[in-house]
Amino acid sequence: MTVVRELLLRPDIGRAVTVLCDAGHSRDIAQVTLIEDMRAIPPARHGQAGVCTGRVSDEINPDLLDVAVRFAAGANVAALALVGLPPDRPLPLTVSRLAERRELTLLSVERGTDLARLVIAIEQELTLGPMRTISRAAAALTALDRAEPGPDPIGELAALAGRELGLPVTVEQRPDGEGAPVTVAGAVRARLRCAPAGDASDAVVQLVLHRAASLAGHTIEQARRTSEGPAASRAALLAELLLSAPEDAGPLLARTRRAGFVVDGWHTVIHIELDNLDSLTGGEAARHELTVEARRLALQAALNDGADWQRADAGSALTLVRTDRSEPAATQPKALARTASAVLARLKEQFAGLRLYCGVGGSYQGLEGLQTSATEARAGGAAARTARHQDRPLAFRDLGFRRVLLQWYAMNSSRVVVDRLLAPLDELGPRRKDEAIRTLQAFLDHPGSPRDAAAALGVHRNTVANRVKRLLDLLDMDGDNADHRLLLQLACRVAARASLE
Repeated sequence: MTVVRELLLRPDIGRAVTVLCDAGHSRDIAQVTLIEDMRAIPPARHGQAGVCTGRVSDEINPDLLDVAVRFAAGANVAALALVGLPPDRPLPLTVSRLAERRELTLLSVERGTDLARLVIAIEQELTLGPMRTISRAAAALTALDRAEPGPDPIGELAALAGRELGLPVTVEQRPDGEGAPVTVAGAVRARLRCAPAGDASDAVVQLVLHRAASLAGHTIEQARRTSEGPAASRAALLAELLLSAPEDAGPLLARTRRAGFVVDGWHTVIHIELDNLDSLTGGEAARHELTVEARRLALQAALNDGADWQRADAGSALTLVRTDRSEPAATQPKALARTASAVLARLKEQFAGLRLYCGVGGSYQGLEGLQTSATEARAGGAAARTARHQDRPLAFRDLGFRRVLLQWYAMNSSRVVVDRLLAPLDELGPRRKDEAIRTLQAFLDHPGSPRDAAAALGVHRNTVANRVKRLLDLLDMDGDNADHRLLLQLACRVAARASLE
């Protein structure tokens, strides 16, 4: 049997009636009767639902409503539905007290309702048993496929599934645990849950929840792609501008200005490296989706500070550019640090396992200033990675003397110099090349002290001397030439850093 409360959870029944008194909600009902004469209601052994015809309902004016309740209660009616009772008008006190004493629920049916359909729906709910859930699930799937969710697709589709199933569906904002996952860009944004009944109907309910979750995730991704179109074009254009040579940037500058970017303003860059994408994603497509979502969230978080932020899309790193029309105040570095921290916090909130290394450049004017700030931000990110300064912004201005070296490390031209200078070492093979670079770095980091260099490498000092002589000959470098020594030391540091990435 079914209790009155559960019966009214069925969407098509719940929509057809308004509860005026719920005194019988906890009673069991086993059948439904269409009442055509209040004085001749067929008595029932178990509780029953009684639906009065329109004619009978019209005969029962407010003065006779208490009489109708008595007749219904005498026939073991647990829920009595009458057509046309005003749903917004309170019941007479004598009627409500009588209904409570007899534990009878009073329902108002809107005029024009197809009573035959209502009676059939109640009969189905009482007799179908396990098929009841399947019937509701079929209706829920149809409703979900026809739905056009608005700004909150997760909440709206969860509510729709709950209404059609006649069960409470909750949205839990956490990536782990039980429930149907709403996945966006390879990450679980929320889960849809419904308390299990402990029978075969649970599997059917889960199918509906997974469908609702899948549709919610798809809707969010579609909306994001639609809104991302123009933003992605501007971001690609800005990324191209960051990499262009100033003397060759004329046409590109014109396009960038037409896109609304203030090239002649003061620019500050935040550079964020996503360190462990491969371990968080299952393939190239998922990696791309995560990166796209991370870019969107990063820009969204940056814009919360009220400044003019743009993003530049190049590779898997995230680049954010703030533009001010006049020279920033001296207090701006602190504000930038807060913004960068907020961006990192938002990314960690969405992608808990992601490792982030962040650098913040200085503020400079014009195209060259933009590129300078980007170089500094990349250098700051590189320093953060080297120092394992994870999930916290590292401002280039705070690096002291190391800024000069880091700026040189971050320049593309330095890579060319290093590659050419150390190219002869490729003949040694990867293992011996790494050993050679470590040997040269130890020798150059301890000038005039072969013993200290040998101690750093864990070998005899004569071994160091012999290795260094062979390597300098191979590289055609003069160990006594100060310029050669400085260039070689920088090259070894860049190569050593590159081997760690």
